[in-house]
Amino acid sequence: MADFPTISDSESDSDHEDRVVSKRKSKSGGFQSMGLSKSVFGGVMRMGYRVPSPIQRKVIPIAMMGRDVVAMARTGSGKTAAFLIPLLERLVSHSTKVGVRGIILSPTRELAQQTMNFLIKLGKLTDLRGSLIIGGHNIENQFEALASNPDILVSTPGRLLHLLMEVTEFTLDLAEVIIFDEADRLFEMGFKAQLHDIMQRMPPARQTMLFSATLPRILIEFTRAGLRDPEFVRLDVESKVSPNLRLAFFAVRSEEKSAVLLYVCRQLIAKNKQTIIFTATRHHVEYIAGVLGAFGLPALPVYGTLDMDARQDNVAAFRAGKCQFLVVTDVAARGIDIPLLDVVINYDFPPKPKVFVHRVGRVARQNRSGNLEPCGGTFERCLTHALRRD
Repeated sequence: MADFPTISDSESDSDHEDRVVSKRKSKSGGFQSMGLSKSVFGGVMRMGYRVPSPIQRKVIPIAMMGRDVVAMARTGSGKTAAFLIPLLERLVSHSTKVGVRGIILSPTRELAQQTMNFLIKLGKLTDLRGSLIIGGHNIENQFEALASNPDILVSTPGRLLHLLMEVTEFTLDLAEVIIFDEADRLFEMGFKAQLHDIMQRMPPARQTMLFSATLPRILIEFTRAGLRDPEFVRLDVESKVSPNLRLAFFAVRSEEKSAVLLYVCRQLIAKNKQTIIFTATRHHVEYIAGVLGAFGLPALPVYGTLDMDARQDNVAAFRAGKCQFLVVTDVAARGIDIPLLDVVINYDFPPKPKVFVHRVGRVARQNRSGNLEPCGGTFERCLTHALRRD
């Protein structure tokens, strides 16, 4: 459970509504023109944001009016702040009533943890309380977190439903907002029935926001069934990658891939460039990490069945710059945020173009440049050239 430090703010509800209306008339387009309260605006400034990204500029004013939103933009475009800012603005301050008011659902534990960390930083000047509810963590501690009456829950669907069934006093009767982060991934992972169950436990008048990098048909069907006249914000096509991404391709025989990868890591990538290597299975992860380590290039593994504590420790060490290489399966394609990541290597090419987009979205974020180093054969070369033409 996280309590955000408090800042004095005597603004009335009517003042807040006046500012929301006045911000629609502003033409400056900055955060200062969005009618944010003092505590939320202060949190935005503390995060170092000065100009909203395109997705933030489009979504935040709509969300602050209480509208349901379906937003689609590429990974790294600023979607997290686009839903956290209006959520904090709507809830304003901690409520003495017992009951969760805001829910953020994430497809993976890593993404939920990342969102929770972001929430703590952005809401630092408010007195709102947030709790992280995910599998792999001590459930007794999560019972205690619920007892502290959090305003916001960041959770995975399975653990949230488990607690709803185990704790009779825990309900979603007061929930005002539900946010689906990486909504397409939630459906791809088979959470459709759980998501419907969670929404049925909430008041009909709730606000619902879906954020996604792609817009599959199943998500469109869910949107039609579960949202009230939603506003669609779509900034990118599904196959579009960042224009700042530099692509390279190596055509090699399968038996030479490991040697080429080793050469690339030793000779072509500078020692200060943090690099993620994507492979097909956990066995490939362990193999590649072992090969790199044997030649003096320590690499940390991350995959779905790895112990949760080990995964978190490895990601933390990589984020801290203690290790240059992180070898992963697609469990980390969107669930891990490395703000200063420089290079992505596709040791095994993804089966679908949208997975490719999710992988390479780890680099070239927020106007930074990045590098993509795919290894493989004819299919990879064709897709790489096609993306270059786009």
